[in-house]
Amino acid sequence: MRFIFVSIIVAMDLMWGGGLLCVSTASQAEVLTHQQLTTTVEKIQSGLMYFTPTKRLGHRAVSLHKAERMGLSQAKVGDEVILFIDESNLLIDVHRKDIPPAGHHSIDGKLTYTDRLWEVVEITTAEGKQTFAVDDATGSRLAVLKEGQRVQVELNEDNMVVDIHPIR
Repeated sequence: MRFIFVSIIVAMDLMWGGGLLCVSTASQAEVLTHQQLTTTVEKIQSGLMYFTPTKRLGHRAVSLHKAERMGLSQAKVGDEVILFIDESNLLIDVHRKDIPPAGHHSIDGKLTYTDRLWEVVEITTAEGKQTFAVDDATGSRLAVLKEGQRVQVELNEDNMVVDIHPIR
């Protein structure tokens, strides 16, 4: 009898908690946050750089080519780095801890053009039209955006799009 009672309480808690989870997820989707996580280079092997897992970071690796494009060249095992992770848990940038990043910046505007391969976007702002290259990992986000839609674009130090979101 006690088992049935406990089962009912657990089921009710799951149903009530699941509803809260949906509400929480919806409100968090509007507040987009990026994380900066400090870790070390664990190993470099077969063209990949592996990072030491931490409490907030699971196993993560990046190709040496991409790390160099992000500004992390000639890294060695044991180097401390800062990883920039977006709200979808994607790595959008990496920097040595001892070298401060030049900084990302955002622009708001109207999406006026995307090429079919998601490599280039054109954004129209008050200053006029600007064209930007799109990072490989960010290109897939363009599938849900429409030309003419207002967007917020995050650019890295090289003026490459590393994140893009619709403005509501």
